[in-house]
Amino acid sequence: MHKSLARFLVLCLVGLPVLAAAQSMKPGLWEMSQKPQLDPAQQAKMEQAQKQMAAMPAEQRKMMEQMMSQRGMSMSAMAGGVISIKSCISKEQAERHEMPVSENGRCKHDVQRSGKTVRSHFVCTDPASEGDGEFTFDSPEHYSNKLTIKRGDKTMVITGEARWLGADCGDIKPQATHQR
Repeated sequence: MHKSLARFLVLCLVGLPVLAAAQSMKPGLWEMSQKPQLDPAQQAKMEQAQKQMAAMPAEQRKMMEQMMSQRGMSMSAMAGGVISIKSCISKEQAERHEMPVSENGRCKHDVQRSGKTVRSHFVCTDPASEGDGEFTFDSPEHYSNKLTIKRGDKTMVITGEARWLGADCGDIKPQATHQR
């Protein structure tokens, strides 16, 4: 698996919910389905990573599944070029409109809300990157997004959506809350 690309995507996507702090959101388990628009070289690396994951020995695959599940992901998370991440939003986070954020990435966010749309500019130091996001909330159970991320001389666009799966988060625990 091409570790730096996978790590970069996971860090970016795990940080997505903080950008999506909206006026109304249900607590519980959320699933974000995100599709990165990769250049041909990055797409080839992603496809190679998917093939390598499928061919892993059982023990190594189990370790990878455990590592991914700690981040709310599953092995099928990259099927068809779509990355799926599950995240738990606590009742308190939903009431305060504060979303979980990974401590990885060391990011600062400038978030502005207007009606059902949230726009954000962010700058991260690990890995060094910056970008802009726009999130549109259709309901307390669904939003769509477009994210542009710049890292060095590379720019990636990620489009997607998130949907509320239910009140029970199962084994997925809420992450820390972003401090404004």
